[in-house]
Amino acid sequence: MIHTYIPYAPKDKDFDLGWAYNNFMEMVNDDDWVLFLDHDATFTTKYWYHQVTDIIETNPEYGAFTAITNRIGHSSFQKLEGIDEDNHDIKYHRKIGSHLQEQYQNEVMPYPDHRHLSGVIILVSKKTWRQIGGFTYGFLGVDNIFHKKCREHNIPVGIAKGLYVYHWYRGNGDSNHIDKSMSLHGNAYFRER
Repeated sequence: MIHTYIPYAPKDKDFDLGWAYNNFMEMVNDDDWVLFLDHDATFTTKYWYHQVTDIIETNPEYGAFTAITNRIGHSSFQKLEGIDEDNHDIKYHRKIGSHLQEQYQNEVMPYPDHRHLSGVIILVSKKTWRQIGGFTYGFLGVDNIFHKKCREHNIPVGIAKGLYVYHWYRGNGDSNHIDKSMSLHGNAYFRER
């Protein structure tokens, strides 16, 4: 089974995204997968769940996946080339999503080792999560450390070329949550290097 979850750390967990990921992973069965979706992201196609199921089934060599998007922090590898990242019209993004789904369907490309995954979505099996020892605690860099741990355990991570999600990602320039998180946790990637 694939569980879709928008992770949220309650106030007493102080923006601890890693805690939210791990807490949810503890609840699922050993053969399950979890698709973590950022709170400011949305799927752009009607049959995204069926597509995710097919991606997992047709690419069994991968232990985790991510998607293509319009706006993202440091990982331009996941950003669709030529996209108008300031266009927040969902009709625009649904057309792109439908086109990519039709063109690439379940095609996956390996995430390059020299880049760090950015977690607009993280699709991960419980087996992979166990093998890497779970997610690092904190907020910023938790996705980067996840990818690093997968590489260290020789677990391939793929980008689903036909799975496109719209990502608001600070579309209004508001980054207050980043400042607060940095004051509480710092950046997990730099903390654990």
